[in-house]
Amino acid sequence: MAKTTVSLSAKVAFLKIPPQAWDAKIPHSHRFSQTAVEYWTAGVVRDIGHLVRDHAVRAQLASLGREMVGAGAKGLIQGYEDGDDICPPWPPFPPFPWPGVGPTDPDPVPWKTGVVEQVVLADMLLSLAGVTTNAGYSSQLRELSLALVKSASQHIVDDFQKASVHPRMITAK
Repeated sequence: MAKTTVSLSAKVAFLKIPPQAWDAKIPHSHRFSQTAVEYWTAGVVRDIGHLVRDHAVRAQLASLGREMVGAGAKGLIQGYEDGDDICPPWPPFPPFPWPGVGPTDPDPVPWKTGVVEQVVLADMLLSLAGVTTNAGYSSQLRELSLALVKSASQHIVDDFQKASVHPRMITAK
């Protein structure tokens, strides 16, 4: 299933909540660990990679995501005996179905254009760099975020040059 930018944004926002805060935020809810957050972060990195247009950045995200999921899975196996909850309490992102938005309806995200979406994805990667406790992964996510912004910025000038703008015509009454 294709992930949307809105869905990924909601997952990034969820992952930014420290696991320790969940008991205070929602008492007696799912209990999960930082290890589970690391594992889920790898999945979000993979999903962001599917939406990235720059092939080099996409390949690096795929490689980093595989490495992160491997490390996260090892941590989940080690933490399994401690009673960590390994299933994320994902609600549907966004709440589905959206009223009035169906397969034939217009995109519910009006800002979603090629370049803007890439910058939003880069911002998500930067946010995920602050979620992981692994300094190496954090650094790589930050660098890939910067590479994605640089790649997108090269297309901004092209998009503006291709824009067809004409002065407004005033008709006499």
